[in-house]
Amino acid sequence: MGKEAPQQPAAAAAVSDPSGPAQPRNIRRRATERTPRLTARFTLYVSLAFLGIAALAVVLAGSWAVSRARAEAVRQARLVAHVIVAPALRSKTAEGAARQATSATFDRTVRRSALSDGALRLKVHSAEGRIWYSTRRAEVGGPSERPDAVRQAMRRGSTTRIATIAVGDNTQKAIEAYVRTRTAGGVPVVVELYKDFAPAVRAERRKLAAFAAMFGLVLVALYVATLPILVRAGRRMREQVQAIQRHAYYDPLTGLPNRALFRDRVAAVMAEPAARFAVAIVDLARFREVNDTLGHRAGDRLLNGIARTLRMEMPARDTVARLGEDEFGVLAHGVAGTDGAARLAARLREIVAEPQRVGDLDLEMQCSIGIALYPDHARDPETLVRCADIAVQASTSAGDLVVYHDTLDDYSPARLTLAAELRRAIAEDALTVLYQPQADIESGRIRSCEALVRWEHPELGLLTPDKFIPLAERTGIIRELTTYVIRRSLAQCREWQERGVDLGVAVNISGLDVLDIEFPDRVRALLDEAGIEPARLELEITENTVLDDPARARAVLDRLTEFGVRVAIDDFGSGNSSLGYLKRLPVEILKIDKSFVLGMNSDPDNGVIVRSTIDLGHNLGLRVVAEGVEDEAAWNTLAQLGCDIAQGYLLGKPSPPEVIERLVRERTATA
Repeated sequence: MGKEAPQQPAAAAAVSDPSGPAQPRNIRRRATERTPRLTARFTLYVSLAFLGIAALAVVLAGSWAVSRARAEAVRQARLVAHVIVAPALRSKTAEGAARQATSATFDRTVRRSALSDGALRLKVHSAEGRIWYSTRRAEVGGPSERPDAVRQAMRRGSTTRIATIAVGDNTQKAIEAYVRTRTAGGVPVVVELYKDFAPAVRAERRKLAAFAAMFGLVLVALYVATLPILVRAGRRMREQVQAIQRHAYYDPLTGLPNRALFRDRVAAVMAEPAARFAVAIVDLARFREVNDTLGHRAGDRLLNGIARTLRMEMPARDTVARLGEDEFGVLAHGVAGTDGAARLAARLREIVAEPQRVGDLDLEMQCSIGIALYPDHARDPETLVRCADIAVQASTSAGDLVVYHDTLDDYSPARLTLAAELRRAIAEDALTVLYQPQADIESGRIRSCEALVRWEHPELGLLTPDKFIPLAERTGIIRELTTYVIRRSLAQCREWQERGVDLGVAVNISGLDVLDIEFPDRVRALLDEAGIEPARLELEITENTVLDDPARARAVLDRLTEFGVRVAIDDFGSGNSSLGYLKRLPVEILKIDKSFVLGMNSDPDNGVIVRSTIDLGHNLGLRVVAEGVEDEAAWNTLAQLGCDIAQGYLLGKPSPPEVIERLVRERTATA
């Protein structure tokens, strides 16, 4: 069908794309290297995670080991308090319990059973903060060194402190664990156990190290188990990325680069020093007819055949891309100037015209070609491709190669500026209207004249209609311009009438005017404004202006002729008019294109065309005007053929109103 939706791998594989120099390799490299980078990143992140965990473990190990050592000291102190101290103190009174704590029996029991597993000292405090017992006998009976810790243990059940104590001639750190308990007689006391700090913390650190090692082994095992999965997933991801990249940069039907990659390659070639190249866009003619007649599969095969031929026939360094349904782009190196563009277009036409086998048929395609040149027309890839797009649109209308020029681009800054200046010139009455006389061939008298507008641009000089009329038509200013010329022409016609010069005036109107249902009302208002009878105004249309919407054009022309305006077909023979339409239109005058009149005495074919057109016009009841009458021989030939009116340089060039008035008076005097 020629669309890009259905992907056909076999067809795509048939067209390779060997044009490598302009290929954006960084795109392909990113796609193919993404998976190794992903694996490396995963390994790096896991390693960083291990290092982070290790660093965090080192930072936290000390405080965690101290915390665990203090908890272990409390556990040991609670065991000593409940199992050793409390059962040994049986008195039900505080005084009795205090006496028992000072006994030799109690001291032996404590030293034998409690001072083990890193325990350095032991004290028993009363609830009031007096020392009932201490392994350092000198402290017995005195006040507690840390009464706040004793009160806290009484209130909370336990507490710990880190302290430095004297052991012989040395000092060492110890954990002081305070635990509340009740003696066998029910008296509340606090047991204080001093536990050696260093061994306790080392023991906890060993436990932490064992746990960390086990945890690390689990992480390593998890990493080793995950890595193959990651590699497989990465390989699949690479394949998917490559598929996505190919879909993003290549046409799935033909396998050629698409518009995005074509633009990248144009940009890459622009970066080369002293680059000169052309961007050509090839638009296939009547491709839709192939789809409609033979089916979409046939259209696909035709596109693949043309794509394959283009790729094989163009130089390997050039790029051939598919830009749209029936549109191809070509980046051709070393093309410069109009001559180079013409040679490239001729070659592309030959390639496209090669017969393509589709089923049982050999199809030969024609095409339109638009070309933009670098660096002549643009200095960036987007603008250059856009210029080629504009040129191929013009080529489709013209039926021939079109090399881009700025007059085609209605939206270039220069064209937009010119359009604004034209609108301002209309508003400020800064345009000039000249008149070319039309004379009756039989009598020689000037009966009418054609109004021709000129623009004296302050910077560009005198601009003829072909320089700004197309711009006015494409930007919508043509309606204002038509109104301006009709108003000026009718005012001049009124002035001539007041000066005794009997002249009608002919004004060219555009296709937009012919299809504007409000146009007849504007013309009627302009006639009333000037006080001119409608029969003095002739509106000239070209053959092609009625083809877009014949019914609407006829309705507009009927309204114009109803109140007396005359309608003429201008440049007859140069367009594509249908005699059926011509017969139904309310036309009074037929103007033969000057290209036939200029050569009618030297070219027999032109002579036949002029004679036939005059006969056709008369048979349809029309008056016939011959344009391009430049010598007496042409005048005499037209008179013999029965032509009604002549217009051309023999009578006069487009001139100011006073010159036309003088010519009319001279011819009237000599008639």
